[in-house]
Amino acid sequence: MEWNRTGPLVNSTISDLYPVPVGIIALLAILYGSISVAAIIGNSLVISVIIINKKMQTVTNIFIANLAFADVILGMFTIPFQFQAALLQRWVVADFMCWVAPFVKDLSVNISIFTLTCIAIDRYIAVLYPLKAGFKKSVAAVILVFIWVFGTVSSIPQALYMKVTQVPENATGKTKPFCRPFFPHKDFGRYYFVYLLCIQYILPLIIINFSYIRIAYRIWGTKAPGDYINRRDDIRARNRKKRTTTTSKHCSVKFT
Repeated sequence: MEWNRTGPLVNSTISDLYPVPVGIIALLAILYGSISVAAIIGNSLVISVIIINKKMQTVTNIFIANLAFADVILGMFTIPFQFQAALLQRWVVADFMCWVAPFVKDLSVNISIFTLTCIAIDRYIAVLYPLKAGFKKSVAAVILVFIWVFGTVSSIPQALYMKVTQVPENATGKTKPFCRPFFPHKDFGRYYFVYLLCIQYILPLIIINFSYIRIAYRIWGTKAPGDYINRRDDIRARNRKKRTTTTSKHCSVKFT
């Protein structure tokens, strides 16, 4: 695939790769549609349970509800539209969805990753510093606001630079609508990709791994308080047995 200063150029042979049979399109549409519907319904039920049942409104469950909502918008605005574009190699829906679908995709990924990272930090605090008991609800609310603001700002380039354009379809000179990025300069796309790689993968991976490794070390590498008590009781029992044996021997010698 060739590139110009605004993004990838689709050459004249790309349409030749996708003479997709109708049966395959129907099968994939059913599968992707089922995934989208399951994501929307399943995660909506999770959100409803947490909202309705006050006992379920713990900090961890609030974060889980946030994860579920990110999956709901992904199933509604991204999966159906980007599926058809990838399959047909053309944009056949409304032009404004060209930027909405990628924007929501990056937003959903950002929200999910940031929320999972916060859950790991919350568990880390709760296990290693039990007196602090993790995040409070007020703190969790502020964190969620920050997550959505930061996730939205990080996804804005998709909304700004994804546009529908006409590209060559075949050697006859016909064109087709195609959704692609029009970045302001040739290095912007590379820098943006590296930025997303850092905030969506590298930094969360480091934080999550560090948190759960420390949690595992604390749980499995530290002896439980009951072990010390049991060991102390065993020592006392052995000492009493020794004193009893010594006393018995002393009495036997004396009477003899």
